[in-house]
Amino acid sequence: MENSSGDERWKDSFDKLLDARSQLRNSNIIKKIVKVSFNIESSVENSSHSLEEIKPNTINMNLENYYQSGSMSTPSDKRLSKELFNCGLSPITRIKLDGFGDCSDKCHTEQDVQTNLIEKTYLEVPSQNIIKTSKPRFNKSNKIIGAVLKPGKWRKSLNIFRRTQISDLNFKNKLENRSSECQGRKSLYLKDLNKKKYICEQDFFYYCNQSKPLKFNSAYAHYKMLNTYKIGEGAYGEVFRYTAKKGCDKPSTDLVLKIIPIEGSVEINGEKQKTFSQILPEIIITKEMSSLQGFANIRKVSTVKGKYPKHFITQWERYNNEKGSENDHPGLFEENQLFVVLELNFAGCDMSNFIFINSEQSYYALQQIILALAIGEEEYQFEHRDLHWGNILIESTAQKRICFKFQNSELNVLSKGVKITIIDYTLSRITINDFCYYNDLSNDDELFQATGDYQYDIYRMMRNELKNNWTCYSPKTNILWLSYVIVKIMGSVKYKSINTKVHKLHIDKLKELQSIILTFESASHCAKYLFNLT
Repeated sequence: MENSSGDERWKDSFDKLLDARSQLRNSNIIKKIVKVSFNIESSVENSSHSLEEIKPNTINMNLENYYQSGSMSTPSDKRLSKELFNCGLSPITRIKLDGFGDCSDKCHTEQDVQTNLIEKTYLEVPSQNIIKTSKPRFNKSNKIIGAVLKPGKWRKSLNIFRRTQISDLNFKNKLENRSSECQGRKSLYLKDLNKKKYICEQDFFYYCNQSKPLKFNSAYAHYKMLNTYKIGEGAYGEVFRYTAKKGCDKPSTDLVLKIIPIEGSVEINGEKQKTFSQILPEIIITKEMSSLQGFANIRKVSTVKGKYPKHFITQWERYNNEKGSENDHPGLFEENQLFVVLELNFAGCDMSNFIFINSEQSYYALQQIILALAIGEEEYQFEHRDLHWGNILIESTAQKRICFKFQNSELNVLSKGVKITIIDYTLSRITINDFCYYNDLSNDDELFQATGDYQYDIYRMMRNELKNNWTCYSPKTNILWLSYVIVKIMGSVKYKSINTKVHKLHIDKLKELQSIILTFESASHCAKYLFNLT
C-alpha cells in the first residue's frame, strides 16, 4: 500500500509539472518553435538549418542525418578529441592554445594586449594533439586546411600529419607526385638579390676541406666512438651522441652528429633530399654563428658516402623500440648515397625536456637567449625565424658568469647554473659579407595554416611583419620568438621548486617583461633596455 501511494504522489507531481510547463509555453516563456543547434555544443547562430518545430520522435533521426552530411561548423566531441579545447590562452589574443596550463596566473590582462598587433594577426584555435577525424579537411585545391600539428619541428610535424591523417587515396597520390615545398626555396643569393650562385659537388667538398667523399663506415667506425646512441631526429636526418675516443693525456669529449642524406633520388621522411646548394647555407651559417656566444659550436663538417654503419642502425632501432621513430629506417640507403655529417659539441637537452630549479634559473637563461640574438643581429643581421623550445639547448654549468661581447662591451651575465645554446638555422636569415642567406616561405601555405601551439601563430605573425617578403631584414621577428619563449618559460617548462619566494619573485619579473616584450623592435633593443645600455 505504501508503494502504491508513493507512485500516486509521484504521478500527481509529474502532472503538475506538465501543467506548469504548458502554462509557461502558452505565456511564450518557453517558445513553441526553436532553432535546432545540430552541432550539439555550438551556438544556435552557428546552425544553418531553418526554424522548425521539434518533435521528440524525429530528433535522433535528424541528428544522425546531419552527422552523415559532414558539415559540422563547430567541433563536437563525438567526432573529435574530447581534449580539443583543454588548453590555456594565447598571450596575444587570449584565444585558447595548448601547452600553457592554467592561464589565470600566466597571461597578462586584455588591457595589456596590443590591439594593433591583433588586427594584423591571423590566428586559429588549435588542440593539444593531432586530431584524428574520420575524413581529412581539404579545400577545392586539395590543400590541407588548418592542420593541427604538434609543437616542434613544423616540417616533421606536417609529414606526420600527412601520413597519419590523410586517408583519401587520390589525394595521397597527388602528394606523392607533388614537388617538395623545400625544393623551390631560395637559399643563397648575392646581397643585391639579382644573381644566384649555384653550388657544384667540388665547390661543396671545398667547404668540407675534402677532395672527395669519405667512406661512411671508415670515417665513423665503431671503434672510434664510445657510448653511441641516438638522441633525436628531424625531417631531414638523424642525431646521434657519442664520446670521442681520446688518448690517455686528453680528456674525452661528448659530441653530437647530425647526419643528413643529400643529392639522392629516394624521398626521405616524405621529403626530397636536399641538394648541395640547399644544404650549404646551413653549413656556412652554422660555421659563422659558432664563433658567437650562445650558438652551436661546430667542430667539423664531413661528406661521406655509403650505407649506414651497423652500429648507427642498432642505435636507431633501439630508439625506435623505446620511444618510437617517425623517420624512415636508415637501412634503405644504398652504397652510392651521400651524407653530410655536422659534428658539434654536445650542448645539453632542449628546453622542453630540461628541468629548471626555479624561475630565477629560467629568467637568467632567457637573458642569455636575448643577448645571443642581439649579438647575432649586430654581427650578421641575424634572424632565427624558428626559435621554438626544441631549438634551445640547455646544459648545467659550473661557470658563475657567462661573458657576452655586445656593442664593444663585455657583459657578464649570471648563469645560475645553466648555459644556453641556440641551434638549427634552417629557416634563419643572415647576411655574411656580400651574401644574404634566407629561406623563402612565401608560398608555403601549409606552414601558415597549421595550428596546435603558439609556435604556429608566430609564423603567421612573422609573415605579417615581413609582408611575406622573406629577403627583408626585420629583427622584430626575433622579438616575436622571444615572446613565445617567455610564454613557454612561464607556463610550460618543468620546475623542481615553485613554492618559494625566489620563484614567485622571478615569475613577476617574467610577467613584467612579457607585458612589454612586443614593444621592442629587436633583440638588441631589448638587451639595451635590460642591461641599461645607451
